[in-house]
Amino acid sequence: MESAFTQCFPSEFICSICKDNFTDPVTMSCGHRFCTPCLCLLWEDVQTAPCCPVCKAVSPKMDFKSTILAKEHVLPTRGSVVCQLPSSAKQLCSIHQVIKLYFCQTDKSLLCLFCSHSPEHATHEHYPVKQVAEHYRENLLMQMKSIWKKKKENQRNIKKVTNIFRVWEGFVNLRMVMIGAEYPKVCQYLQEEKQKHLEILAIEGKIVFQRLRRNVARMVHMGKLLRRIYEELKELCLKADVDMLQDVGDTMKRSQLMQLYIPQPMDPQLSTWAITGMLERLNNFRVYVTLDHKIRNCHVALTEDLRRLQCSPDHQDMPRNPASSENTPSWGAQTFTTGKHYWEVNVGNSRTWIIGLCKESWTSRNDMLLNSEDIFLLLCVSVEDHFSLFSTFPLLPHYIQRPQGWIGVFLDYECGIISFINVARSSLICNFLSRSFSFPLRPFIWCGPK
Repeated sequence: MESAFTQCFPSEFICSICKDNFTDPVTMSCGHRFCTPCLCLLWEDVQTAPCCPVCKAVSPKMDFKSTILAKEHVLPTRGSVVCQLPSSAKQLCSIHQVIKLYFCQTDKSLLCLFCSHSPEHATHEHYPVKQVAEHYRENLLMQMKSIWKKKKENQRNIKKVTNIFRVWEGFVNLRMVMIGAEYPKVCQYLQEEKQKHLEILAIEGKIVFQRLRRNVARMVHMGKLLRRIYEELKELCLKADVDMLQDVGDTMKRSQLMQLYIPQPMDPQLSTWAITGMLERLNNFRVYVTLDHKIRNCHVALTEDLRRLQCSPDHQDMPRNPASSENTPSWGAQTFTTGKHYWEVNVGNSRTWIIGLCKESWTSRNDMLLNSEDIFLLLCVSVEDHFSLFSTFPLLPHYIQRPQGWIGVFLDYECGIISFINVARSSLICNFLSRSFSFPLRPFIWCGPK
């Protein structure tokens, strides 16, 4: 339904979406103008390329910076349109029977000229109603932009947690397989400990899965609330001055309060349990790996691949510092073609590191990419203060606590097993199971800055 203001405005000043006068108008590349809030709400859930609501011209992408041109025409303010609305009871002074044209900043009331000079208001600050209304409209628009920014952040958070949510059951099941594979190697009396470990791991996995689901649900609900308050702010902008001034306080408070409680994406993590006798068993196969200093090339492709892991799609502009010469990759002097071997690497407090084994021919390649085949690596990747663990190949995240200090590496060549051990906790980090090795394997170490 058209508002009273709309009936007084020329058609070129009317948004074809909301059928009301423009709120924060923008011009698209095709020349049609719309309210910014109207386009935000219209394009919010568009799956295909967004297009102009009038001529259906396709926009390059849903990005106002690229699809919307500069404001070519500044629309006149409400006060510049030759249109006078009928005076309502709220606008008419009951004492002097004249229109209230002033707003008292002290007690937030509307006054006529005579009342503004009365002893009761003589010491108060008074401003024209239209001036105050425009000021509040500017604040409303700022709140709307802030709300929309928070809504987009909430959508990104939903996508992030949903991706984890989709693979969580598979990850928990895979981790149960990895943990279960360790226990047949120890004595039979550890079967009770194994069963308890797996039961708690399964229960913990279900609890975290439920928390992830609730996390997604809360963010979806917050998205709806943010949209609702956004629409309320837009409707408030379109109200007459008197109505807007009476309702703006409560709506603004709710808008600001809601933005303080945006739910953040959950970072799931499973507990790590010590496996009795594991280190004692592995120490029976201990070897001492020395570094081959003849192979010391700084392969840019490797460090660039690591930075791609560090920079998520929402942080593509993260600064990228080139790897220093002291943090170049190193290889073990030994190669393994048979038997069982165990060694330990001290990563200390390094924020980013890579350890493991690789096909010997990989050491001479100039395109050492982390998605290459025949590499069996454990990576710790740091983004700000958040640490993530990955293993290759294929690239797989591990939602457990970041290991520090000494990390053990165990190779059983004939059985096709490579395991990574948290020495301090005597717990399994991850392992590669049932691989088939038909080529020499060389230890690999890369530690970044602390």
